Amino acid sequence: MNLPVLFAFLLSFLAGISTAIGAMIAFFIKKPTHKILSFTLGFSAGVMIDVSFVELLIKSIDAIGFLYANLTFLVGMLIILAIDVFIPQ
Repeated sequence: MNLPVLFAFLLSFLAGISTAIGAMIAFFIKKPTHKILSFTLGFSAGVMIDVSFVELLIKSIDAIGFLYANLTFLVGMLIILAIDVFIPQ
């Protein structure tokens, strides 16, 4: 078996195991509190946003270079932080 096929199989297996772990957590917690729901939803949203940004960062490194891509990524993160701090909820 060649390496790309083995790697794809491993990623698919890890995705399936992650889904099973999430289902077991949902099965064993009968009455989740708002704190547990907030944590799990925030964690899953953070993971998805991270995956999206890392994909964009890799493509931008290929397009404009490592230094400029990481600097603009950092500036974007700081702008979002400033918006979060200075604009009331």
